[in-house]
Amino acid sequence: MGNREASDVSLGGETTKATLAKFTMAAAGFVGTIVFARLLGPFGIGGYYLLMTVIQVSNTPINGLSAAVQKRLSESNFEGAEAMTIATLVALVWTGIGVASAYLFRERFAAFVGFSEPVLAFGILMGALNLFSLYQGALSATGQIGRTRWIDAFRSYLTLPAQLVLVWIGLGAAGMAYGEAVATLLLLAPLLNSTANFSQPTWATAKSLWEYAKYSIPNRYLSRMYDELDILILGLLLTEGAAGHYGVAFRLSLPGMYIAMVASSGLFSRVSNLSSKNEPITDDIRNTLAFTSLFAIPMLFGGTILNKEIVTTLYGSEFKPAALLLTGLLFYQLIRTQSTPLERVVGGLDRPDVVTRVYLVLFVVNVVVGVGLTYLLGAIGVVLATILAETIRYVALLVHLHQEGLGIPLLQRPIIEQIFSGLVMGAALIGLKSFVPISSWFVLGCLVATGAITYFGVLFVASDQFRNTVFDSLDDIYPTWRDLM
Repeated sequence: MGNREASDVSLGGETTKATLAKFTMAAAGFVGTIVFARLLGPFGIGGYYLLMTVIQVSNTPINGLSAAVQKRLSESNFEGAEAMTIATLVALVWTGIGVASAYLFRERFAAFVGFSEPVLAFGILMGALNLFSLYQGALSATGQIGRTRWIDAFRSYLTLPAQLVLVWIGLGAAGMAYGEAVATLLLLAPLLNSTANFSQPTWATAKSLWEYAKYSIPNRYLSRMYDELDILILGLLLTEGAAGHYGVAFRLSLPGMYIAMVASSGLFSRVSNLSSKNEPITDDIRNTLAFTSLFAIPMLFGGTILNKEIVTTLYGSEFKPAALLLTGLLFYQLIRTQSTPLERVVGGLDRPDVVTRVYLVLFVVNVVVGVGLTYLLGAIGVVLATILAETIRYVALLVHLHQEGLGIPLLQRPIIEQIFSGLVMGAALIGLKSFVPISSWFVLGCLVATGAITYFGVLFVASDQFRNTVFDSLDDIYPTWRDLM
């Protein structure tokens, strides 16, 4: 692993690089979805998605173990080589159990995913993703989230052509699984080059890893249940159409979370590393929270003003009911951009048990309130319940951190400046919308681009801290950029 620690790297610079990688991954995924939907049709691509769902559920314990690996390896002077040996062995054994189970129920498995002989594809892809998750966690423990995300982005770039070739030669949905497995195995090499340091483990190291993993593993299950609960409630109480409207709106709202997603991983490692050395962490938390809502705020204003136009232009008039859901989910994502980093801070302070208790409360609230409001209000009811649950998560985590002696304000000046810039952008969009008919993707794209330019232009002028953050990020990514001025 070397001597580099998470506190040695620039969190702002790494977050910028990781966010760029996240957007390119999203673009690759969007293109892949369109291409393979046309090549395989709904049933063919549906089989691949069902296989991936089984793999993702099966891999949840290893993803939880990966969080424990990231936590322990980010601590100063922890025996990382021993932890890597333990985690790798556990991942291989768990993959073996998964393959044996799939083989035992191979006929039902094949009927479920819709293509023959899925066990081999399942086993190879499950094992590859298990190891990839572990070694990603190990690299993230050093604070290099930019490098981690770009390796994952290159995996996406390799996945698409590999899948195309294998689907073209007639392997169908199985070819998509094999293609992703090939790309994942190829990208294990740079991860191993950065993290491969193994040694014979001791019981002390295994016990330390387990002390965190015994909470981080159930936390991954609880998090997945919390994320999927809305769709389940809508599917059970309303119709498949309501669930489809929700799914479309949720996907459109997700880019608002990109900065928070990547920054939270770097913040987790940094807090863990600094706290293990008894060094202060409050400034890093405040600086991160100041900009995790950078995309979510303009998306809320713009998405509320253009919600019907966005949904119907992109997906068709039959998805018009998703417009109101989009506004609600954009507000949910805004709260989530603040609560997610706080959750990772609590985990970085070695309190995953607190996160477990919070998720248990959220699950109960979301079920009880979600079911009740869905009966009363329809699909928007479940969104309101989710907003309430996410607000509870934010407040509960904030209160816990205040009890730990960390003074984290509700609203920092950069967030107020972002809200002001969003209001200016919203006023501009309302004015344009009043006399520009939105009749095509092109017009909608021009309006969205105008809104983005207005928002970031106003913010750049109004916020000293935003300007400094932009310049610092450029210095980290391209140190000689000032010479071009």
